[in-house]
Amino acid sequence: MMVELLGALTWNPGFKGLLTVVVAVLVLCGSVALILGTNSGARLGFLIAVTGLFGWFFIMGIIWSVYGIGYKGPAPTWKLVETVSGPPAAARTPVAESLSLPDDLPDPLVERDASKQLAEAYPPEGKNPTLGDLVTLDAGLREGVNDQVGPWKILETSNKYTGETQSVVAEALGPEGEALFASATDYMVIESFVTGGKTGRTDNSMVGRVKYKFTSALEFDNEPLYAAVQIQPVIPQETRDGQAPPLPVANPDAAVYTVILERDRGALRLPSISFTIFSGLVFAVTANMLHRRDKLVTSQRAAVAGAGAS
Repeated sequence: MMVELLGALTWNPGFKGLLTVVVAVLVLCGSVALILGTNSGARLGFLIAVTGLFGWFFIMGIIWSVYGIGYKGPAPTWKLVETVSGPPAAARTPVAESLSLPDDLPDPLVERDASKQLAEAYPPEGKNPTLGDLVTLDAGLREGVNDQVGPWKILETSNKYTGETQSVVAEALGPEGEALFASATDYMVIESFVTGGKTGRTDNSMVGRVKYKFTSALEFDNEPLYAAVQIQPVIPQETRDGQAPPLPVANPDAAVYTVILERDRGALRLPSISFTIFSGLVFAVTANMLHRRDKLVTSQRAAVAGAGAS
């Protein structure tokens, strides 16, 4: 029976890993406590070992909290709020009512052909650009679109939220979500917008970036961050043998879907901050105990020395 039990433990990497961690902690902490106990006594050695351990925990927790590493909580994600077919004015989310359909916004092809810079960046023989592509190079166009859809702001293609929101939309509208589309190739993203959240950085200098780090971290009372991704079904096309797949073309007769997402800020640093606070309290208590003991020992030695001198 013992042989079979040991064999089962060998084939259980989870239990084996748990034993490895437990043994490592006992050897590391126990060896230090043993050395301190033999030199200072069992009670004092244990108190010194606990103080040092939680002091190290406190420093490690600060590093975890600053960089968002170590003991992590739920990461920020985008959550589906609703999907609107047709004009966004029919949305249940009040802030989405001010959005415009793509036909009411400037035509990306017209804007590209009217600018030499944009035409060179996005030649006519390539893929048709979106406004999100063009506003990356044309600040005036971005301001014009933002004024038209305010308080929303158009989301540039290079923005990190673009890929995140499109990934969430593909999952939310796919077979495992609302099942509006069989796959992400059945539609194409027309435009993406964002509104709310923390105040954006306006000063790109080094001092401005450092200042924004502190002011942004202390900005707690801010509006919810929403994103709107407008998509439209594509015209089915056949891929010929030996040729590259054709570029997707939006079906002008199909309805435009506006997918409203809300940013869930999560609690990435909450476990590490709680761990830091707990470790700091234990360290403060044990360090104070050592401090009071040293004062007591000093006073007793002074009393003995005074009695001997008299």
